[in-house]
Amino acid sequence: MKKLLSILAVIGLIAVIVLVLVLNKKRSFERTQIASEASAGVTVGIDVVKEEQANMSFSSNGSLEPVRELSFVSDVSGRVLEVYADEGTRVSKGQLLVQVDEEMLKADFTASEAAYNALKADLERFTNANKSGGVTDQQLETIRTQFIAAESRYISSRRRLADARIKSPISGTIIRRYLEVGAYLNPGARLFDIIDDSQLKAWCNVTERQVLLLKKGQDVRIKCDAFPGEEYPGTITYVGSKADRSLNYPVEISVSGRDKKELKAGMYVTANFDIEAVQKVIMIPRSAITGSVKNAKVYTVNNGRASEKEVTVGSMAGNNVEIISGLQAGDSIVVSGLINVSDGVMVKNKTDR
Repeated sequence: MKKLLSILAVIGLIAVIVLVLVLNKKRSFERTQIASEASAGVTVGIDVVKEEQANMSFSSNGSLEPVRELSFVSDVSGRVLEVYADEGTRVSKGQLLVQVDEEMLKADFTASEAAYNALKADLERFTNANKSGGVTDQQLETIRTQFIAAESRYISSRRRLADARIKSPISGTIIRRYLEVGAYLNPGARLFDIIDDSQLKAWCNVTERQVLLLKKGQDVRIKCDAFPGEEYPGTITYVGSKADRSLNYPVEISVSGRDKKELKAGMYVTANFDIEAVQKVIMIPRSAITGSVKNAKVYTVNNGRASEKEVTVGSMAGNNVEIISGLQAGDSIVVSGLINVSDGVMVKNKTDR
């Protein structure tokens, strides 16, 4: 009997030990599962997308250019006798710049002028004689043909002689000189580069959405890095109707008020376009964007899980960026902690406890 009781006691003890082990294993599994679930969600910053009132004003960088720029070439051939202008010289329209040897040109002009005057007199005499029957119509037509040819040679020689005194076609500043005294010119030879910087214009590029907000005659504020704190009024004189390969449209702005400071062609400027229109747009933090601006993506959050989504980016305002398509008001997106986020991963807001 004692032996049986001993066996039962041992069995009972073993059963108790087994039960304790099973309970401990269950608790350990539950704790492990809780810890796994807690660590499965990546802690991120989550925000809700909202529509905001956005000012459509924007700025664009560009450079100043002269109102006119001319590469002046020769119309005449001959030896250069004198050059009356150099680089940096301000010239007026019609001012003498170069004197070309005109001795041969004068001789040709004198001969052509004499022939022209002689045939002019002959034509008048033949015309009067034809009226009285002294000259036939054929003789009159022959002398008229000779006169026309002589007149053409006379006009050409007179023009060549005048062109030997090369004059400036515009007012401006010579920025490059290509000839020297003694050089022989041929028609088409480059003489000077002249710029008319009495009025400056700024060229800049705008996007396809921004160009719709602009029109000719619109006022613009111009700022130049060379003169901090200064501002110059400008007026849009041209809005491009065709985009370049970067899908940008050129805009020309006439700059005035340059007497405040000595603005020069080639200076870097910023054009500020003040647009009165205010629209409702979706703006999100720049930190929520992954990838490039042209291939932008964000992570939306649905039921605690991140989902990658492509979006189209518009203009930028400070640390925020406009979303043209891909999101709508009320969507939840990841705005921080993106380094550990991937498509389909569980996420939790760092503000949640």
